[in-house]
Amino acid sequence: MVKPPVIVHASTLAAAELLSDLLGEDYGPAVKAGEEGDATVIVEPIDEKRRGVVLYRVIQASRNVSERMPDADLFLLTEEGSRWRLPPPAI
Repeated sequence: MVKPPVIVHASTLAAAELLSDLLGEDYGPAVKAGEEGDATVIVEPIDEKRRGVVLYRVIQASRNVSERMPDADLFLLTEEGSRWRLPPPAI
């Protein structure tokens, strides 16, 4: 198991479930419902090389969630505890 896992906080359970569905079974996302209608998506990469791939796919999938659910907020929780808004702004 690779530490830390990739963690995304979603403002709604529906947004978390959509993100999980978009990632599919290949990435093994787990959705954990929160207490106030929010949720967390946790993806544990199988090795260090694939952690970057998982991050990339999460960012790609977050764009689709944002298009389908513009009112939902998604945040990537980084190793040091920062929250990065998803999808990231265009460069």
